[in-house]
Amino acid sequence: MLELLRGANTPLPARQVTATVSCAVPVDVCALLVGPDLRVRTDADLVFFNAPEAPGVRWTDGGGRQRVDLDLDAVPADVQAVLIAVSLTGGGVSFGAVPAPQLQLTTASGDTMALYTVAGLGPEKAILGFEIYRRADRWKVRAVGQGYAGGLSELVEAHGVEVDDPGEAEAGMGAPPPGPAVGAPPGRPHLPPLPQAPPVPQAPSSTEVGYLERCWMVWEDASRSLAAFRASTDHALNIRNDEVAGRAPRGRFDQLMAAADQRLRADTAQLRDEMARVEPHVTAEAAPFDAPSWLTWLPRTDLAEGVLLGRLSTAELPDLRVPLVLRVPWRRGVWIGRGTVPGDAAAYAWSLVTRFMAAVPPGLVGLEVIDAVGLSGAGWLNTLDPAGDGRLLGGGVATGPAAAERLRRLLDLVDLRRIGGPDEQLAGPGGGPPVRLVVIMDAGAALNGDQAHELLRLVEDGPLVGMPVLLVETDTSVGDSVRAIRIQQSCNNLPSSPGPIGDSWVGMDWTLTPEVLPDGGDGTRPPALLAHVLGAHARTIASYD
Repeated sequence: MLELLRGANTPLPARQVTATVSCAVPVDVCALLVGPDLRVRTDADLVFFNAPEAPGVRWTDGGGRQRVDLDLDAVPADVQAVLIAVSLTGGGVSFGAVPAPQLQLTTASGDTMALYTVAGLGPEKAILGFEIYRRADRWKVRAVGQGYAGGLSELVEAHGVEVDDPGEAEAGMGAPPPGPAVGAPPGRPHLPPLPQAPPVPQAPSSTEVGYLERCWMVWEDASRSLAAFRASTDHALNIRNDEVAGRAPRGRFDQLMAAADQRLRADTAQLRDEMARVEPHVTAEAAPFDAPSWLTWLPRTDLAEGVLLGRLSTAELPDLRVPLVLRVPWRRGVWIGRGTVPGDAAAYAWSLVTRFMAAVPPGLVGLEVIDAVGLSGAGWLNTLDPAGDGRLLGGGVATGPAAAERLRRLLDLVDLRRIGGPDEQLAGPGGGPPVRLVVIMDAGAALNGDQAHELLRLVEDGPLVGMPVLLVETDTSVGDSVRAIRIQQSCNNLPSSPGPIGDSWVGMDWTLTPEVLPDGGDGTRPPALLAHVLGAHARTIASYD
C-alpha cells in the first residue's frame, strides 16, 4: 500500500481498479472523463448516480458506500484522465469542519494501490481527489486535493460540464436513490470563488498536457531514470567485486555499466527534446526573464497556469535543466531561505512577486508587504503605486506598530472569509482585491517578535481563503523553535541561491537554481520589470473606474 501526499503520483500496474472514499459525514463520489485540457468532451463524461456509466467507468452504491470502478483498457483513447471527485451532501458544512476524508484505490482482488488523506481543507465543499491519467503507454494515479468552495457545481463547471442552475448539481448529487438509476445525464448541469484555480489553460497543440503538468512529469521521469541508473551501477559494482575476487568471469561489469549509461542517456535525450518542443510556447510568467515573451508582456485577462521558480539540475544529467513551475494561486505559503550572499533572498522574493503579479489579471491581487523591523530596504515600494488609492499596494510597506496593525487586519479578513462574511465589513466599499499576496520581509525577526503566533495563523489559514503568504528570510536567521518548524512545514521551502530540493517520488536530491531578475541586486532598489508590471496593473485598475 502506498500512501500519497498531495501532488505525488505512482504507477498503476493494474488495469481494473476501484475508487472509494471514507469520510465522517455523508459524501457523494463522481468521476469525470477528461481530455488533455482536463475538460470533459461532453456532459455525458460526468459519471454519478443518475448517469452511472461511461466507457470504462461505472458508478455503483454498495450498502450505502459509493464507488467508482474503472476498466482502464476500455477508457476511450481520447480521454487523457479520469478524475475522482468527492462532494458533501449537506448544505452549510464544509470539509474544514469535519475530519479529513480519505480516498482509496484498490484492485479487483482488494489490494490497495494508493491511499490519500486530503488534509488541510477549509471552506471547500467539493474536492478533486484522484487523477488517474495516461503517461505514454502506462496509467498512473496522482493525489490532487484541489478544493472548491462553491461545491460540486463549481467543480464540474471548472472541467467543462455546463450547469444551468448552480444549485442543480448540488441537489442532484445530494440524495442518490437506493440503487443506480439509469437515465440521461443531468441537465446542462477565472475567476472562480477563491481560493480555487480556474481550468487549466489549453496547452500548445504539440502537447497533450499543459506546460506546468509537462514540467512535473519530466521531473518525475528524470528522477526515476536517475534512481534506476544508480541502482544499476550499485549492482554493477557488486559484480566487479566478484570479478576482482575471481568469483565471476570478467567483462560483466563493463557490460552492465555501458547498458545503464546508454539507458540514462536515451531517457535524458527524450526528456530534453520533450521540453524543447514546448518551451517556445511558454508565456512570460513561466519563462526566464530574458525570454522574448517578457518583451511583449501585457496584463492578463485570465489567471495563468503557474509561475517559474527556477531550474532543477543534477550532476549526473548535465544536459537536462527542468523548469520548476508552481501553480497559482498558491495554496501553501512559500518560504525563501537565506542565500550565500546577503540580499539573495530579497532579490528572489521580488522576482517571484513580479511573476505572481504578471500571472494574474489587474484588480484581482493586491500586495501587502510587512517588514516589522524595517531593515529590509523595501521602502522603495511606497513610491510604486501610481494610482495612490492603496488598492494595489495596500498602503505601502508596514513597519513597526503599523506592521502589527496590518497583520491584525489581515487576520480579521481571514476569519471573516472563513465564515463567509463580505470583505466590505473590514475593507470599506468595494472590499479591496479578492486576493492579497502577503510578503513578510525578515521572516526570522518576525518569528522572534510578539506577533509570531498571528503569523503562524496567517500562514496556515491565509492561502485557503485567497491570502497566499511569501516569507523571506533576509537579515535574521530563523531559529529552531517549534513555531518556526511548524511554519516552515506549512510552506514550500525554496533556496534563494542554488541549493538542494528533493522530489516527492523517489527522494532524489536536485539543485534548484532560482530565476532572479537581472537587476534584483540586494532588494534595496526597485527592479525595473517589477515597476513596469505594477504600473501596468495600476493603469488598468484606474481604467475600470
